Amino acid sequence: MAGDACILVTVLLTFATSVFGQETSSRCYYMTDAIPGEPKPDDLPDLEWTGGWTDWPLIPAEPRDDVCINGWYPQLTSTSLGTIIIHMEEEIEGDVAIAKLNYDGSGTPEIVQPMVIGSFNLLSPEIRNENGAWYLYITNRQDYETPTMRRYTFDVRVPDETRAARVSLSIENIDDNDPIVRVLDACQVPELGEPRLTDCVYQVSDEDGRLSIEPMTFRLTSDREDVQIFYVEPAHITGDWFNMQITIGILSALNFESNPLHIFQITALDSWPNNHTVTVMVQVQNVEHRPPRWMEIFAVQQFDEMTEQQFQVRAIDGDTGIGKAIHYTLETDEEEDLFFIETLPGGHDGAIFSTAMIDVDRLRRDVFRLSLVAYKYDNVSFATPTPVVIIVNDINNKQPQPLQDEYTISIMEETPLSLNFAELFGFYDEDLIYAQFLVEIQGENPPGVEQAFYIAPTAGFQNQTFAIGTQDHRMLDYEDVPFQNIKLKVIATDRDNTNFTGVAEVNVNLINWNDEEPIFEEDQLVVKFKETVPKDYHVGRLRAHDRDIGDSVVFALRTPCRSQSPGIQRLLSWS
Repeated sequence: MAGDACILVTVLLTFATSVFGQETSSRCYYMTDAIPGEPKPDDLPDLEWTGGWTDWPLIPAEPRDDVCINGWYPQLTSTSLGTIIIHMEEEIEGDVAIAKLNYDGSGTPEIVQPMVIGSFNLLSPEIRNENGAWYLYITNRQDYETPTMRRYTFDVRVPDETRAARVSLSIENIDDNDPIVRVLDACQVPELGEPRLTDCVYQVSDEDGRLSIEPMTFRLTSDREDVQIFYVEPAHITGDWFNMQITIGILSALNFESNPLHIFQITALDSWPNNHTVTVMVQVQNVEHRPPRWMEIFAVQQFDEMTEQQFQVRAIDGDTGIGKAIHYTLETDEEEDLFFIETLPGGHDGAIFSTAMIDVDRLRRDVFRLSLVAYKYDNVSFATPTPVVIIVNDINNKQPQPLQDEYTISIMEETPLSLNFAELFGFYDEDLIYAQFLVEIQGENPPGVEQAFYIAPTAGFQNQTFAIGTQDHRMLDYEDVPFQNIKLKVIATDRDNTNFTGVAEVNVNLINWNDEEPIFEEDQLVVKFKETVPKDYHVGRLRAHDRDIGDSVVFALRTPCRSQSPGIQRLLSWS
């Protein structure tokens, strides 16, 4: 008996396989073969049946879209009439009448246990009498994704009949499960480059298998413009109808600087309104191609001369996703080392730009132009220069100085003239801007002698020469002994700071010359004497003086009226 049972099961399985192998063109194709699943067609042909239990033991119950009798396949044996093949969708809620028994006898039909294939408890089939008719019901909700619920085979017997009707019930998969998109790894895509598929590949699965996987579509949504940048490329896996892959593609080059992180949603949609939405973050990888970018910099700095200055500057790697250390240098045409820049340790905290003590008076300029250059520590081709202007304020820190400390000259007394020194007479002030000064003459010896001289002009700027001349030459009398050797001071006074002065000593020596007339002490002399006085008689005395030092006075006798006093000159003489 055990051997017969094995033979019977093998025959049944073989029969079922051959029967289900014909289903591609079966009446219930819309439930078994259509991908994606299709609704019950309106032109589905009716089953044609005649006779009673032995001809068609089970016939269609009330029409349903989720139950389909494929057909009756008679195969007469000693115990069986044949097999009826019925298809029923999974996940039907409530009791389902899958067939009506073509039996009108008075007995009660029964379901033979145990079932040939499947679990009676999982299926829970029942035969019910409704209004005098018998119906085959399935009372347990079926789930195709549970392998033991996919196929059942059992026999139905009615009284007074020796042969049973075999029912082959196939639970058909419907697209009732949501697809699952698994985003496990971060998506990183280098910026730049051509449109392409990225290395961001994700797995999509659906328990409904090919019914969902084959027609699966994907929708990309974003609050920004990511739908114009990214797309989804699906791909099936050979031999695997429960999983597939999707790859993120880019339609245009990414830019790390403008958007380092893209966030969008990908929704997987199967043939029914089942979907799964995941959020995808695409991290844009920085590709090195940007020079440093200045963060702390100046265009102009202004400060006083003769002071040391320091200013901090800082640049960062333009490729912020790489963040290399930045070093610094200067570009300048200065021949002297006036400016310096030193990179702070590490290369991420900037640099100190410093200046020497700049003497604009010596350099004769107060504006300096140079460039500060930031570059990547390992590649000077990635460099960013920025021009800067340094303005150094001239401060009033220089006093006027004479071109020569002392001047000496000899001039004729009481003569109007300009003093032509052997050297240029003047003053200089090294200040670049504050170099204006006033000049004046002060008499040192004798007092008040400055009144005899003038100086022109009375003001100067930077390097200035002056003319000194006599204006009251009568004061310059050699016979006035204190004036023979004159000492003057020419003082230059800073116009903005009177404490800044310069002094030139001027020695003027007077030259004596015969510029004075003899002068009698009396305008006339009246004498009386007798006519009988002898020769060489002393008649009278007249005194005459000459102010010219070193000169002698020579006297001569002249008569005012020679015709009235003939011989008077022969009578009188000087001694």
